[in-house]
Amino acid sequence: MLRGHYLPGLIAGFSGGLAATAVNLVLILLFNVGNLRFIDFAGVFIFGYPPETLGENLLSFFAFLVFSTTLGVLFTYLTAIPPGPYLLLKAVHFGMGVWFFSYALTLLFKIPELARISLASALTNLVAAAAYGLILGLVLRFLTRKTAAPNQE
Repeated sequence: MLRGHYLPGLIAGFSGGLAATAVNLVLILLFNVGNLRFIDFAGVFIFGYPPETLGENLLSFFAFLVFSTTLGVLFTYLTAIPPGPYLLLKAVHFGMGVWFFSYALTLLFKIPELARISLASALTNLVAAAAYGLILGLVLRFLTRKTAAPNQE
């Protein structure tokens, strides 16, 4: 069923993207910690400014999910299936590395809309990136075990 790298990475990356978005939005909207959402990053890369309308927010969310899914596929190819030891640690580390790399790119290319990021927003996004990695690893581990023993339910 899921014998290659692509489909498990696709599913795990998509799941991680949904989880990261949920954590990101809960911390920002419910707990009022920070104000920079992941979809704001995507909106700036698509439109040149943070999304404002419902349509812009939806397209930015879709773009973030595509990016997250692509990262899941990349992670799956980098770690190989079956995954070696410390998969969850590797996945969280990968998620936090993407967070750092994303922030570094915004500074490197001097994107004015993302030039000043508050400590609260940076920490909120770091926690969401760690959640992305954790869910990525958990789903990938689940899919790997499910594929290895398809008749044991």
